[in-house]
Amino acid sequence: MSGLGVAGDAGAVADAVRRMADAGADTVVLQPTADEPDMEGFVRFAAEEVRPLVP
Repeated sequence: MSGLGVAGDAGAVADAVRRMADAGADTVVLQPTADEPDMEGFVRFAAEEVRPLVP
């Protein structure tokens, strides 16, 4: 199934999360790539930039 992965800014990630929720997902997991050098930064991005954009 295509469309299960997304990369980009907070808006792009939030849009993907909303699409998955609209399709019936009740849980969406944001997972960094294996080569993510800054895990703390990834978590901060998800919490501070993406989460406020998802109702």
